[in-house]
Amino acid sequence: MTSTLTDLHWKMVFKTIDCPSLLLKPGDGSKFEVVSLNNAFTELTGVCEAKLEGRPVGEGFPECTEFEEIQQSLEKVRESGEKEITGVIEWTLQAEERSFYFELNPLKDEAETVLYILLSIKEITLRKKLEKREKQLNEELAIVRQEYRNFVRENPDGLYRLDLQGNFLHANESVARMADLPLDELLKMSFLPFCAPHHKEHILNHFQKAANGEITSFEGDFISATGKTVNLKILLMPMFLDGKVAEVHGISKDVTEIRQTEKVMVEKSRFLEVNAAFISSLLESEINDATLQETFGVIAQTVQADRMYYFGADRDPDNGEILISQKVEWCSDKTIPQIDNLELQNMPIKKVEEITAPLIKNQPFKAGISDLKKGELKSIFIEQDIKSMLLLPIFLGESLYGFVGFDDCTRERKWKEEEVTFLKSLTQNLTNAFEKREALQKVRKREEDLKRSEQKFRALVQEGSDLIAILDTEGYYSFVSENYDNILGFDPKELIGKNSFHFIHPEDWARVKEQFNKLQTQKQVKIAPFRFRNKKGEWKWSQTTVTNLLNDSAVNGIVANSRDITTIIEQAREIEHINERYQLAATATQDLIYDWDILTNEVNRFHRGQQKLFGYPADEVNKKDFWRNHIHPDDFQEEKKLLSQTLSDPKENFIKSAYRFRRADGTYAKVVDKGYIIRDCDGRPLRLIGATSDISDITAKKEALKIANKRFKMAMKATNEMIWDWDIATDSVTRSKGYKKIFGYDTNDATSVHSFWLTKVASADREKVVNSLNKALENCTVKKWKLEYRIIKADGTVAYVSDRGYILRNDFGKATRMVGAVLDVTNSRKLLRRVQRQNEVLKEIAWEQSHLVRAPLARIQGLVDLLEEENADGISREDILELIQNSADELDCIIRSIVKKTEEISPRTN
Repeated sequence: MTSTLTDLHWKMVFKTIDCPSLLLKPGDGSKFEVVSLNNAFTELTGVCEAKLEGRPVGEGFPECTEFEEIQQSLEKVRESGEKEITGVIEWTLQAEERSFYFELNPLKDEAETVLYILLSIKEITLRKKLEKREKQLNEELAIVRQEYRNFVRENPDGLYRLDLQGNFLHANESVARMADLPLDELLKMSFLPFCAPHHKEHILNHFQKAANGEITSFEGDFISATGKTVNLKILLMPMFLDGKVAEVHGISKDVTEIRQTEKVMVEKSRFLEVNAAFISSLLESEINDATLQETFGVIAQTVQADRMYYFGADRDPDNGEILISQKVEWCSDKTIPQIDNLELQNMPIKKVEEITAPLIKNQPFKAGISDLKKGELKSIFIEQDIKSMLLLPIFLGESLYGFVGFDDCTRERKWKEEEVTFLKSLTQNLTNAFEKREALQKVRKREEDLKRSEQKFRALVQEGSDLIAILDTEGYYSFVSENYDNILGFDPKELIGKNSFHFIHPEDWARVKEQFNKLQTQKQVKIAPFRFRNKKGEWKWSQTTVTNLLNDSAVNGIVANSRDITTIIEQAREIEHINERYQLAATATQDLIYDWDILTNEVNRFHRGQQKLFGYPADEVNKKDFWRNHIHPDDFQEEKKLLSQTLSDPKENFIKSAYRFRRADGTYAKVVDKGYIIRDCDGRPLRLIGATSDISDITAKKEALKIANKRFKMAMKATNEMIWDWDIATDSVTRSKGYKKIFGYDTNDATSVHSFWLTKVASADREKVVNSLNKALENCTVKKWKLEYRIIKADGTVAYVSDRGYILRNDFGKATRMVGAVLDVTNSRKLLRRVQRQNEVLKEIAWEQSHLVRAPLARIQGLVDLLEEENADGISREDILELIQNSADELDCIIRSIVKKTEEISPRTN
């Protein structure tokens, strides 16, 4: 604070400040002491100066829950020396919650040190209340606007204001929709142009009543801007201003559909009369297209439809698909008939997918053009100018028989429930009529079938291939069919009374007679084929069934049904020869050959005679279900599926598959099955001829090879070798996984020998490797190459390797490929060097033992001998002992040296 003002002066000024203020002095830490407070603060809080002066600032705000924000602002001013204004602070004073913001101004000395802080309080309680009130008013206004929007703008009824001349002053969107005009254009007009001519005077009279102050309501017809007639129920109310009518307010409700419905209800009584008459006519006579068309016209006009039609539904004989065809149609003058539209004949119902689901579920189908997505049905709507459609299914039993349809080509309508109910009733009557017609047709068909059956019986007996005769117990003819003449050449008359056994071949007679006599105890006997002589004396093979009808009064004999099977017997013999050839082929190939007649599901199998196949005897193999019963269960479904798909595809004539087949000992053989399909001219399969081969040995050898390869790979993993294969022409190399394991390089890296591998050879050995390799490749007599060199591994260490390769050459001796292996011999080379160093040390030790140790030892031996002599040539005993001691010390030093060298060897050998 500047010193130009005395304490008295600034205190006087401070006391008179209008806004509540405190003069604070910063203390230690976060403390701020109240130096003084002005009168406005006392008035605001009721705290006197004597009570607060010299006290912490917080005591001046006892009920302020947000004082912490004030405290933080004070600390910020003390630190920055800049003015600070707080946010809005809520402070409860005298039990009233009030709003303030605080302005903090620093008072500094000449050194810019904050000596005091002037805290001024600005109350904004009133402003906050005004803002809150304004918000409430805005919310209330929004509600009012929404209510207005809901009642006026969104009201489905038309609401409007008119001046006394009938001009629109205001209207909602519903009025605009009724008028078929944009709202802004409508507000420029009078209601008079919309009055229907026949109701105009009636409407003006009611408007004049409202203009004269009378509330009035009425109904009238109006014509929209697009020419559509609407029936409106109107309420007009006068609007008074200063006691006079100033405007006319109106409410209009579109009752067009209601009135039309009432009209339809009246017309429906006529529909019921027509329906009753229709039922009566159906009961009196059979249903036909002319009757339906006439009735359709009456019904369609009654329900205000522009078109009514009937579609029949039939099944496609080839694929069973439902096909629909238009049978009957009535249409108004406004629509184009479709009865001759070929696209509506034999059309697959699924082509119009929208109608398929409801119709086949016996449900009605209703749609307007705006409901449809782009597709076949919408295209039909557009082409035939259909706005709305109703289809009602006709079911006979559980099957779709057809459907009745109604089209509205004038407007897009919503088919009402009562309309659908009436039309369903009509459709049910049609269903009953169709059921009656179907029943009559079935009766007629049965009568015709019975007549045809009688005619057929006569034709079969007289002209059929079966020979029919009646015999007595001895075999004499009492009746012979007419076709005996055509087949055997006998006139039926000339056989009557003759014995049938006289015409049987002598070699067959006894057997046939024996079987014929069995009729004494049996009702029917089938006689095995035998030979029968015809009129020309030729022997024909016959197959006969005899039935004992002696007790039947209409027959009174034994009926013999015979058939000439000469051709069949001859064919059987030919088949027997063919089967013999199949049998020989199966024996030669050691395969199972089969011939499957797909139509009869009969299978003939040919194999090695009576020898066992897969361990099964021949009679077991020839059983019908042999294949089905012995194929592996896990393979059956897949093979069945493959067989079915191949047979059903007329373009496929060959089939091949592999599966497991159970042997008699319970083990499974691996087999390959190959077959050729014989088809008719339409591609339908008739026969399948094929062969089944046992490939178990081949499969076992493949598995053994696979296991051997696996073992080889595992062996390679256990060694320090890397296998390589070098294509010399392309200079590309394929390496085994040991490449990364041993040398650290990825097998995908650098497949070239020259651009990668040789660059990793130690520089001192590189030239040696290149020369050795080139020399071996250029010499056409060399097949093997071997060299030991050093290579730099991926981690930078040096490895000693032994590289061997086998050279493959072309017919001219040129090397084309080289396959080899690289062995890491680094460890063995290190061990060899260690052994060599040990040998050198051992040689030194041996030399020292043989030379250095010997000299002091010889001296000691000589001195010992000298010590034993009495006269030592003037050398005293003490001198001799000293010399022995010196020699012993020398020997000790030598031995210590040897021991030390020996110890140096030990760590290297560990």
